[in-house]
Amino acid sequence: MLSLKYSSMQSQPKKISWRAPEYHYHEKSSNWFWVLGIITLAMMLAALILESFLFAILIAISGFTISMYGARKPSTVTFTLDPRGIFIGEKLYDYESMDHFWIEYAPPHRKELLVALKKKFSHHITIMLGDADPEQVRDHLISYIKEEKIEEPLITSIAHMMKF
Repeated sequence: MLSLKYSSMQSQPKKISWRAPEYHYHEKSSNWFWVLGIITLAMMLAALILESFLFAILIAISGFTISMYGARKPSTVTFTLDPRGIFIGEKLYDYESMDHFWIEYAPPHRKELLVALKKKFSHHITIMLGDADPEQVRDHLISYIKEEKIEEPLITSIAHMMKF
């Protein structure tokens, strides 16, 4: 559901809202979990052979966490753009904390808004566009922050290859 509220003095919407999954979900087969289990056990065995017991425990916890995250389905989130910033659910990212944005649009596989943040450790966020019109989103954001291509980080590419 896309909702737009127009200002009487501007042709662009004051507020753009849509609902979309919080991330792109890949259905995982039982084989995916078997491979994860085998890799986890092999790494634990290697750590135990090297007498690194703490590392073996860390690998076990990591394997369990990855399997739990892999089985988790995304919830549907409301995204809102307004003059203050971008709301993801109830959390506001104000425009002052953003450096630039890019819309990755290759339907039906990719329809995402990438936003580069000024923070050092949390340097970008990915927002699924769902049924939002990418042109309206772009027109709104360009009034507040610059548009600049954002390359997909290596970790994100690896996550997509692993079906995350």
